Amino acid sequence: MVQGRGIPKPVIYKNMPAVFQRRDGKFEIKLQVTGGLLTAQQVQRIGEVASKYGSRVHFTVRQEVLILGIQEENLEPALAELKEVGLNPGSAGMVFRNVVSCLGTDYCYKAVAETITLAREIGDRFTGEKTPGPLKVAIGGCAFPCTRPQFNEIGLMGRVLPQIDLEKCTGCGKCVEVCKVGATKIVEEKAIIDYDKCVRCGRCVAVCPEAAKYSAEKGYIMLVGGRGSWPPHEGWVLCDMVPRERIIPLIERILQVYKEGAKPGMRMREFINSIGFEEFKRRVLS
Repeated sequence: MVQGRGIPKPVIYKNMPAVFQRRDGKFEIKLQVTGGLLTAQQVQRIGEVASKYGSRVHFTVRQEVLILGIQEENLEPALAELKEVGLNPGSAGMVFRNVVSCLGTDYCYKAVAETITLAREIGDRFTGEKTPGPLKVAIGGCAFPCTRPQFNEIGLMGRVLPQIDLEKCTGCGKCVEVCKVGATKIVEEKAIIDYDKCVRCGRCVAVCPEAAKYSAEKGYIMLVGGRGSWPPHEGWVLCDMVPRERIIPLIERILQVYKEGAKPGMRMREFINSIGFEEFKRRVLS
């Protein structure tokens, strides 16, 4: 451990920021995981490597896996065995970090948007790319996301715009029961939606027994400049109801504007504050 003013800097192994020395003098391997998904073979290999060379396995809040307690002389064989099953040191430092994601519509009844393939596409395209400061991304499949995308530099949440076929609506009230923001009510035995309150979560669409409520439009809300550290800050809404095909180009523009304007070490929120959100939005969307 290198001592100095402030917090001591850990020893980095062979220029790999995700392989570094911990306080106990032993090394950690932080494995890159996109969208929180691993194969059974990968899970088994992590256990084997930890049992053989390390001591414990830790799952981070960003869905990455840490193998702790590895002696320096065991790093090379451990890294080689992990690589055999597609596990590599993760993203760390001033880079585009691993993409966090919920399970989306593939698995979750509450989700209204696909997330797993999207997370993989974003990760394959951007993870590890140099950025002025650490850049974190999270994706949620609904408007009440467990992945907290609003507290990341770039956050995505699935959205649907519900509409009502009044001829099919029986006024059963199921939509009213599941609405968490009071946006739906029954008037004269028909459901109505207050779009000023509606958060486009799609729960009313999912529970309607008569298919009277349907998704008129699907997309993602994109937030920028969030930060989860103390004090936490929610991001600004850059775009709403973004179609899937626009997400990668939008991220490319966000990175371009961020890289061109931010000083080294400046987090995205600090950069946006320095020029104002409306100016940042103008540069990205122009």
